[in-house]
Amino acid sequence: MHPKVSHLRGCNNAGFPQRMRTCHDVKQALRATFGFVLSVIIIAKNESHNLPRCLQSVQTVAEEVIVVDSDSTDGTPELAESLGARVFQRPFTTYADQKNWAASQATEPFILSLDADEALSEALLADIEAWKSRPPHANAAWSMPRLTHYCGHWIRHGGWYPDRKIRLWSAGAGEWKPATEGGMLHESWAPHDGVEVFEFDSDLLHYSYHTTADHHRQFAKFSLLGAEDARRAGRTSSSLKPVARAAFQWVKQAIVQWGLRDGRAGLRVAKWSAVAAFWKWNLVKAAPSHRAWSRVAIVRSDALGDNILTLPLAGALRRLLPHVEVVWICRPYARPVVAKSKVVHTIRVWEEANMDAEVEESLFAGVDAVVFAFPEPRLLAAAARAGVRVRVATGRRWVAFRWANRRMWRSRKRTPEHETAQGLRLLHGLGLPARWHFPEREDWMDLLEWHTSSAGDPVPEGLKGAVLLHPGNHGSANGWSLARFEGLAKALLAEGVPVVVTGSPQERSALTPWLERMSGTPSFTDAAGAWTLAQLMDALVQVRCVVASSTGPLHMAAAQGTPTVGLYRSVAPFWPERWGPLGPGEVLATSEVEAAGGLNLSVEDVLAAVHRVRASDGTQSV
Repeated sequence: MHPKVSHLRGCNNAGFPQRMRTCHDVKQALRATFGFVLSVIIIAKNESHNLPRCLQSVQTVAEEVIVVDSDSTDGTPELAESLGARVFQRPFTTYADQKNWAASQATEPFILSLDADEALSEALLADIEAWKSRPPHANAAWSMPRLTHYCGHWIRHGGWYPDRKIRLWSAGAGEWKPATEGGMLHESWAPHDGVEVFEFDSDLLHYSYHTTADHHRQFAKFSLLGAEDARRAGRTSSSLKPVARAAFQWVKQAIVQWGLRDGRAGLRVAKWSAVAAFWKWNLVKAAPSHRAWSRVAIVRSDALGDNILTLPLAGALRRLLPHVEVVWICRPYARPVVAKSKVVHTIRVWEEANMDAEVEESLFAGVDAVVFAFPEPRLLAAAARAGVRVRVATGRRWVAFRWANRRMWRSRKRTPEHETAQGLRLLHGLGLPARWHFPEREDWMDLLEWHTSSAGDPVPEGLKGAVLLHPGNHGSANGWSLARFEGLAKALLAEGVPVVVTGSPQERSALTPWLERMSGTPSFTDAAGAWTLAQLMDALVQVRCVVASSTGPLHMAAAQGTPTVGLYRSVAPFWPERWGPLGPGEVLATSEVEAAGGLNLSVEDVLAAVHRVRASDGTQSV
């Protein structure tokens, strides 16, 4: 049993004793009488998924818990307060500086510093409880081994264990200092002269990587910070250095440090550590070019949906190179859609039929680098003639051999990787680890920002709660038959759900017989051919759900956060793995096709999916 202190005022709702502020002399008396009195400090940003485990692990040993938050957007500060912590807000500087500032807020004589993704093991908790009952050590610190949990496996080799860290010390016994060249990345606690360091034998648990995507985000972030550290320290890199460093890192972790003893998990750790080393030194090599660029262009000269799925590339450029102007080059019909995006600075329109070679060259005026998300031959040639120094394109098109000077060698047509992910890989040609920095749909959605409304005539009101059906797809993929769309509309209307039907003016003629039969039906809106693209973009935000096959409006709705039910053929190259919508909702896919070419998906199955999506919380299910 721990002794009760008369200065305690009960416990908060997490069980942490709520202690009155006392002066230094009283704290020393508490130490002499009752042993160790402990503050726990944690720095955090968007750690709501980790913080409860961390705080619960120290509940029985902490007299005070301090969380220093850096502009979290996931409710981390509120969660920390609800769990009994004192919360401070401070913009992130460096890890060492942030932790030193957190330590300066502690009011107890001893400090335990944890990361939000760490927790005390039961054995270490018992050791600390026993430690607290002993006579206090003045001017001392304690280290502990750290054991990392990686995608369901504990990693005990490859240089990741014992990974001993000093995390507990008497106040004023030392400070956090940068552990790498420039101070942006790793940090370590350094004792002052005369401070004795003791050791705990039990493990501090590190829950760092729940999925491979977590590792991708982390090593991409650390590669950027590590490169900045190296650059500030005056380090340079050559064309061979990234490859050599990656090979060395893999051999060291997998073989020299016995990472292979951890099985596949150990080999994955070695692999991604090698990739991280490659990108650190590749970023060092590319840094002079990145600083010199003022304007980077993205070319997407095909369909509306393709433009939507490529817009996260513009967001990635804004995040990774915030000083550059992002130029978007597209066809005229895509301009209203791209104009609604906040992540593009400038739009330049390519009018294929009305531009000669000289005018096409002017599209690339002032551009330092260009990424061809669609390798349009005429525009590739125009960029080369215009003198754009960096021209990135897929290496699997013949035109790239002649006009592109940085080629990405990866098959796109038969690879079950999403179009957005493959586009982000193209940014690797600019020396940016975009595919790894933004590995999943939630990251891609976070890269998109939209203007709230478009200029011009507003769309009709009263669309809230409606299901929007868009039957056409311009033949880009197998769609759902009009008869089944009609059956779905009737089923929804019978349940009292408003229905809106949209389509382009060219598609209206095919829809006319159905729309005439539905004319005058309550809660049925015929908007086929009635709205501009900008108005359609606004309408797609207002409705509750959108049902369509793989077509532009489906992607326009999903990218703005409206739940969708996407209807797909489950075979390459039409499969949803590559062309699925970015945002919330469901995808129904089938390999069966009707004689007329429509997808063989029943009205009942699609209706059930609509019900699930309308009742959902906005998550995606594929």
